[in-house]
Amino acid sequence: MRLSHGFMEENNRLLDANELYDGGTKAIAGSPFKYGTQLFEMNHLVETAKLQKKLQEGTYRPSPGKKRPISERGHRRYITCSKMVDKAVADTLCESIIMPSISRFLIYDNTASQPHKGVSLHRRRLLWHLQKYYRRYGSFDGWILLVDFSGYYPNMVHDIDRKLMMGLVRKSGFCTESELSLADDLIRWTFQTMETDVSRFSDAEIRQMYRGKVDPELNAHVSKKLLTGKKMLRKGVDIGNRVSQCSGIVHPYRIDNYLKIVRGCKYMSRYTDDTRLMNPSKEFLEDCLRQIRRQADQIGVIVNEKKTRIQPLRKPFRHLQIMYISREDGTVVRKINPKSITRERHKLKAYRRLLDDGRMSYPEVENAFKSWLCTNCNVMSWRQIYNLGALYLSLFGRRPTWKRKHSRLTWLMTHRSPAWSSTETAISVAKK
Repeated sequence: MRLSHGFMEENNRLLDANELYDGGTKAIAGSPFKYGTQLFEMNHLVETAKLQKKLQEGTYRPSPGKKRPISERGHRRYITCSKMVDKAVADTLCESIIMPSISRFLIYDNTASQPHKGVSLHRRRLLWHLQKYYRRYGSFDGWILLVDFSGYYPNMVHDIDRKLMMGLVRKSGFCTESELSLADDLIRWTFQTMETDVSRFSDAEIRQMYRGKVDPELNAHVSKKLLTGKKMLRKGVDIGNRVSQCSGIVHPYRIDNYLKIVRGCKYMSRYTDDTRLMNPSKEFLEDCLRQIRRQADQIGVIVNEKKTRIQPLRKPFRHLQIMYISREDGTVVRKINPKSITRERHKLKAYRRLLDDGRMSYPEVENAFKSWLCTNCNVMSWRQIYNLGALYLSLFGRRPTWKRKHSRLTWLMTHRSPAWSSTETAISVAKK
């Protein structure tokens, strides 16, 4: 049942109670287990009415939220936990205004944080591009350019990002004037909550921050007395905010369109800060890289020179934690990064400790392991799957259960290959 529209100006979707209610529903689905989410869900209609009134009166302002440190593959960064009201507004803004407007200006192979897209599609597209490249040229004689942006989210300049997004929203002709005005205000207010206090630095040092790379932990261990709020750095967006996801999608869209449309790079795709393209000519890729550096400098994106490289397509390369090996007969072998398995083994042992301390339940452990295994089992070897299953059994005394029958995966986790015994015997004999 839909709610009544109430009074709106020019059918402004950001003031529509139905849109705000749907945005809150999507925000609830993201973390239904949290206390704040459940409290918001109990008062969903009341909170929606209050939020609509604040937006109509112009008194709504998003809160900064709570920033919590996380460690991802050895990299320490912050993730922001916003209030449910702010999540509802952000989801409504992105789903109703930003994404429908900017999607028509994005290439298909821009696969991050969009409906019906994700890392699985990006990996399938890379495999399809490799196969199509072989069918066209008859071999894997050629080159691949792998581009990585350093400090992607912490180094986005707010003014540039806001101008890019609002420029595309206006150009799309999808919104009314009242929607454009309110959307611009919401984006500006959201970016204001992401500003960094740099009061203790000089003006010359702040100008250098805008030109160079900024540490996301700049104020991690700084006394609050030094954070006076007199000088704010309008750079960097928070991970976990929906508006930040839209920023990551659209920020280098001109680079994508230049490579795909102007230069005609058919075998090209981008996932957030990782871009790759293939071509038989190394000189062509070197010229594309020069243009990428030039355009990245214009929008404040920093190219990671350590990870950016041009290499032969025949040589194995790693992209998004998957190793790709091209063979002479046209087949492509995919292998998971061994470090990913090592991290998962460490996680299982940590889950055992958390389970013993009562800080984690067994269903949470089982769901976390099954989610990771089902995502990566297609690029793992039989031995890797079996060893992980044996470790899980030794730690928790049982095997994971499945709602649906995963007969092949269950069999691989419980049976050893006959070839392993002969190999291990040969190794032991050689050692003697």
